[in-house]
Amino acid sequence: MLKSISSIYKPDIRFRNLADASGTRPMSMADLHAMVEPIQLSDAVPDEIRREFDTARNAFVYSWFVYEFTTLAELGGYTVLELALRRRLDPAVMPNTSRSPGLSRLLQAALDKGYLQRGDFEVPSPSGSGAMACQLDFIPMLRNHVAHGNIHLLPQGALASLQLCQAVIEKLYPALP
Repeated sequence: MLKSISSIYKPDIRFRNLADASGTRPMSMADLHAMVEPIQLSDAVPDEIRREFDTARNAFVYSWFVYEFTTLAELGGYTVLELALRRRLDPAVMPNTSRSPGLSRLLQAALDKGYLQRGDFEVPSPSGSGAMACQLDFIPMLRNHVAHGNIHLLPQGALASLQLCQAVIEKLYPALP
């Protein structure tokens, strides 16, 4: 539902009963900002990609007013990741004119060219088996979940997604020594 103009600057009611990280006071918009502020891209990343990533970070902060913006933030992070992959794999491609071969293929191409290493993204498997899993394998599934009409309202999930996208983009565009 569209918020009324009189309530547009009021926090989404779902934040009303949430506490800050210490649990000592009610959560504020500043808490959301503090969560996402450290997730930024270095100057080695092209400006257009950093600008688009900041749009996703801002959507996370503005979820204070519209809780569903967490989903937009998450989707925005994956969209910027796809842009970063396309630009890194084919820097000559003209902006806004290319059709992407798909996120899975772009990730595989980046692995094949050595821009990404699977070992950099290994984590314990969610199965609890003690095996390791590569986060890169989950990205297309996670992106498709939010891109294809599923409601995904988890601020912490959006934050983790932005962190993962930031880590992958930083590997694609390493800082020069």
